[in-house]
Amino acid sequence: MTQVDYQRSTGKALTYRIQADASGGFKVWLGEQLLLKGHDRLSAHGRHRRPGPRKEAGAVAAAREAIESLRDMSED
Repeated sequence: MTQVDYQRSTGKALTYRIQADASGGFKVWLGEQLLLKGHDRLSAHGRHRRPGPRKEAGAVAAAREAIESLRDMSED
């Protein structure tokens, strides 16, 4: 499991923690609060279901996109 810290490009400089696993799944945390859970779209229901580093990297990228899409969320 990979853990990455990420800050949004707009708004307050809050640090989000991304946890990604080798099967393409991710969780996004803000402090101790779980904000998002999901899968990389390309590895969610593919033909090759074995875990791998490419799926993990794809999950981190998908989580970053999801964090950037939270523009309407209050950051207080």
